[in-house]
Amino acid sequence: MNRLSIKLREVYFPFLIISIATILSYNLFRWIFDIKLGILPLKEDLLNFWIPFAIPWVPILLWLRRRIRILKISRKGGDGNFAYQFAMALAMTVPIIISQNYLQKASYDLIFVNNIQQTKAHEKEKYFKVNTYSLDKGTLLPYVTSRTSGKYNSRLNFHLYISCPFKNAENVWYGITFKKTISNRLNDHEKDVAYKNFIQASERKLKTYRFQNANYFQKLGNSDDRDGFLGAIKTANKGVDEKGQIILVPKMESFVDKHDNSFTWIFASFGIGAFVLLLMTTLPGINKKELNNFKKRKDLKDDDLKEFLEYLNPMGPYKSTSILLLLNIAVFLVMMFSGLNIISPTPQELLEIGGNRRAEVMTGEFSRLLTSTFIHGGLLHLVMNLVGLGLGGMLLDSILGRFQFILSYILCGIVASIASILWYENTVSVGASGAIFGLYGIILAFTIFKIFPRYMRSTTWILLGLYAGGSLLFGFFGGIDNAAHFGGLISGFVIGGILIVTQKEALMQKAK
Repeated sequence: MNRLSIKLREVYFPFLIISIATILSYNLFRWIFDIKLGILPLKEDLLNFWIPFAIPWVPILLWLRRRIRILKISRKGGDGNFAYQFAMALAMTVPIIISQNYLQKASYDLIFVNNIQQTKAHEKEKYFKVNTYSLDKGTLLPYVTSRTSGKYNSRLNFHLYISCPFKNAENVWYGITFKKTISNRLNDHEKDVAYKNFIQASERKLKTYRFQNANYFQKLGNSDDRDGFLGAIKTANKGVDEKGQIILVPKMESFVDKHDNSFTWIFASFGIGAFVLLLMTTLPGINKKELNNFKKRKDLKDDDLKEFLEYLNPMGPYKSTSILLLLNIAVFLVMMFSGLNIISPTPQELLEIGGNRRAEVMTGEFSRLLTSTFIHGGLLHLVMNLVGLGLGGMLLDSILGRFQFILSYILCGIVASIASILWYENTVSVGASGAIFGLYGIILAFTIFKIFPRYMRSTTWILLGLYAGGSLLFGFFGGIDNAAHFGGLISGFVIGGILIVTQKEALMQKAK
């Protein structure tokens, strides 16, 4: 019984308190700064899903991961501690996500107005019941976006946004969306056929669309859908004030049904997670050594988090790698706060913030050759490149030194960008992979010409085969800029050769 009380006191009850505090804190933060004050420059999918998915890891890594080690967890077949961390994160994430759905719906009432013009008087409201309205159906403005989704970007999603102006209500628009998802593994001809079929089917649906059947309207907040409708508006209204546009999308269901049973599921999901964690806490034994270390506040041994953070410390052992990792992360955060979709931004969005394309570079925008190497086409793209950069930096950072490492990275990135626009006429290219392949080109040169000591060469060959070889292989199946990869790899190999010719003895000494 004493052991059970220790596990409950040191692990389970702290988990409960921190979980409840995290869920309540995020909802309060969202309610104040987004719903009431409207000052958060973040899109709804980020606030509704991605931040709730990420935020539980903060208290887990700061306060709970040390407590988990008190439990005597078997590590057979994997890291048992991480499994507990993941379970705790899931127990917090699901209620937070469900609560965002409820919070958005419950925070707004249905506002009754006589006409569309009156919606402008309710700036902070979201739902409107309009007595009468009429539309200028002769001014239907279309805009199409395509985004990838699914594991390995296996799906391609077409969205056709149609903005139709209301009569007698300037800057207020009726929004209609048509969607279609196809496999992203299709070849270009099959995708073109599917796209044309989608447009034709949408046009047929639009001809029979019942504009007057809306039960009520929802005003769109900061979201990808709003950006899509604004894209349609901007096709005919260059320089339009985007913030001043009101997009109303029709809702055909009853307003009373919008709450559904989200509130109940907040508690149910948390209860299920809490019960599962109770079982996970009570079943294992107690690791007495870790319990004593915890009470004495001793530092953790084999601290994976501490080792990971070393890669992000510009004053740590991997100075150059840390600087480049932080730059790539910082640019991605700027993209996120600028309102770009963090999973699959469109080519046009990437182009607008510095993506690489032949037409723009050939007209004098040469800075894109460099800026594009710090821009990424989504979170997964960023993570994969950070891993590649971290592994490459681990081998080269101390050998090349800060100046040569960063300079090699930049030069290879620029050459990779040039290779991309030479090979692709109308492709928007982004990402650090070309520059990273340059680092692997240097590693290849150092391996072939035996700069690395014998005991390291087997490791470098494995790394080259798994990361560089695997990436190049997948690039032949489409969706990956192999021209940039080959450009970076070849330029890196050349730089590595030059370094070997000019600094061989010094390099070999540093590589030991």
